[in-house]
Amino acid sequence: MQVIGLPGRHPDTELWLRAVLIAAELPVHGIAHYRHWDEAVDPDVEWESQLLCEQTPDLLIAKSLGTAIAARAFVYHQFRPKGAILIGTPYRVLDPAEVALLRQFAEGVETLFIQQAEDPGGAASELAATLQLCRGEVVAVPGSDHLYKDTASLADIVQRWTESTE
Repeated sequence: MQVIGLPGRHPDTELWLRAVLIAAELPVHGIAHYRHWDEAVDPDVEWESQLLCEQTPDLLIAKSLGTAIAARAFVYHQFRPKGAILIGTPYRVLDPAEVALLRQFAEGVETLFIQQAEDPGGAASELAATLQLCRGEVVAVPGSDHLYKDTASLADIVQRWTESTE
């Protein structure tokens, strides 16, 4: 299975995503390492999304900033994962155009959203309505810090979902 992992804004989310993938018994060699982690530049969703141009992985797993990168890559760069798990989608802080990209992504890719019940980037209970989801599943997990520290529980959700979509 080819897996692409798109971490969040901060470098520590690269190790966090690796831990989730290992616990879910998924490959870890496809985790992105963002340019802004090594260079004195701001995070650039467009630049990172271009790197995904025309890729077709079996599974995408993205957190926070990675969810915005994936949506942009899908709409503008022919990124076509067969399935996607989006963790901590920060829909409350995105502008309307970025929310529309997430909606298009979820309409075109079988997507599982894992969202904390009280995530500061947007609560799980409001995600489906805000994105106007016609497709996709939202799973609420406990929390209000956007950190998603319970990697064992996340891995269990990821494993169950990937097994059900095979």
